[in-house]
Amino acid sequence: MIRFRRMFNLETPEDLKDFSAVERMFHAAFPSEKQASARIRAFLTGQDFGFEPLLLIAEDRRGNVIGLTLTFYFPDIRYGYLQYIASDPERPARGIGGALYEALRQYLVQKTAHGLLLDTPPDERHMLKEPERLAVNRKRMKFYERYGVFPVVNTLWDVEANPRNDGYLTQLLFDGLGRGATPKRKDVRAAVRRILVHQYGFRDDDAFVERISGSFRDDPVALREPRYAAPPAVPTVTSPWIRPIKMVVAERHEIHHLHERGYVERPVRMRAVLRGLEGLPFETLKVRHFSEKPIRAVHDPELVSYLSAVCRRLEPHRLVYPEVFPIRRPDRRPQALEDRAGYFCADTFTPLTRNSYPAARAAVDAALTASEILLQGERLAYALVRPPGHHAEKRIYGGFCYLNNAAIAAHHLSASGTVALLDIDHHHGNGSQDIFYDRSDVLTVSIHGHPKNSYPYFSGYADERGEGAGTGFNRNYPLLPGVDDERYLKTLNAALALIAKYKPRWLVVSLGFDIMRGDPTGSFVVTNRGMRKIGERLGDMRLPTLVVQEGGYSVANLRTGGRAFFTGIASRAY
Repeated sequence: MIRFRRMFNLETPEDLKDFSAVERMFHAAFPSEKQASARIRAFLTGQDFGFEPLLLIAEDRRGNVIGLTLTFYFPDIRYGYLQYIASDPERPARGIGGALYEALRQYLVQKTAHGLLLDTPPDERHMLKEPERLAVNRKRMKFYERYGVFPVVNTLWDVEANPRNDGYLTQLLFDGLGRGATPKRKDVRAAVRRILVHQYGFRDDDAFVERISGSFRDDPVALREPRYAAPPAVPTVTSPWIRPIKMVVAERHEIHHLHERGYVERPVRMRAVLRGLEGLPFETLKVRHFSEKPIRAVHDPELVSYLSAVCRRLEPHRLVYPEVFPIRRPDRRPQALEDRAGYFCADTFTPLTRNSYPAARAAVDAALTASEILLQGERLAYALVRPPGHHAEKRIYGGFCYLNNAAIAAHHLSASGTVALLDIDHHHGNGSQDIFYDRSDVLTVSIHGHPKNSYPYFSGYADERGEGAGTGFNRNYPLLPGVDDERYLKTLNAALALIAKYKPRWLVVSLGFDIMRGDPTGSFVVTNRGMRKIGERLGDMRLPTLVVQEGGYSVANLRTGGRAFFTGIASRAY
């Protein structure tokens, strides 16, 4: 089995280990290019090189690096230039090169690229300094022709030797990525200029650059006719997945099952999401179990102890709702644990049962397991959990939430860098805001229904900006009912611009499908198309991202919205 992933940076031990393997393999495949691997390393520092470096690596089932491609991608003209493609020369080929090239094409398709250019040694004898290479070059050209990739003709590219290439001639090939489109002259001219500048080091106004790019006169650019016996065409893979999304599903969530009328936080929610994701490449990982330490680092120990103790004492089928709230004399607590619920609960519709705390603990375990996956170098992980968590404050539970899964995971990640916690549930994440309100290492941003219309009613106003060290690190975007795709995406763009300015190491997303049309608890009208666009915008942030499930109470929306959202985020995150 071969898996592919894109390397974005060298910030985790896993990335550093993999890049060391990349360097070893690169030196074995290209022994004459002594400085090239150092240049590739520089590409992973996040600097602006005038293009987007795409380093895709292939791994075997043991995680060993067995191949790589390096492509310069020019997003403004939507063209790529393939600089290197190589597989481990010490392994039998076994189609690794073909699999790498197909993975690259797939990746460029998902980036909506117009085409890919590459230059290869000529397959014509009169163009070669070393005629003994002719058979190898023809074999290579035959490989590319399988994909509908042909040399560009009627230009000076393969006539006038490039002085920065030791005088060797090459042929410029065009790959339309299976779309059957012919390349436009202006696009190819622009791409050729970029190649000569960024790959070969010419100045943009160099006479050689002007001469070569100006020699592309055909419009559309002409391609050479097929020259080799053509086998069946290789189809372009249009799936947006380079590698499976890692998913962690909370264990035994179904033990938290209340049959109360109006209690919409039900086990069917999880089943609906999983049904919607069927057929998509998810890899479900085993849940790790954690101590209460990360929970108590976020929540008041008194709340944690209370939840644990009262749930442990309750008999089966017993429900405890808060009846008295300590507005006055909060120091005089009732003796019975069941009578103390009002000291810790924000509302009258979040009951305790003997299973509430065990289920909440299981949800936390899933969220922490998913955060550990990011720390190990993954780019995207999904914690599918219930009960949800974003309404749980430091010392208060409510809104179907007992422990704040996303906040606990965000705090866990914050030990390894700054975190942006973006809440896109319909209801304000008052719990996450409360937990991080005086901290600057976790930026909290929430897009939600206006609190004058939506739960929790008392928080989520735009003027709540943090306090103390956290002043300016909390931002709310309250919206009135009727928000459609266009308006939601406009607000999301503003929120993401704020996050980009903060430059976090990690992104945690509290995901709620209750922003969709028809949710019984929401007032927005976001569609499946909107959910896919939201996913795409989040993927475009290019941050290691943990998605933690929050609300969403329409079974149909959970199924279709989940599929749309994750198709969108996966198409951009890698």
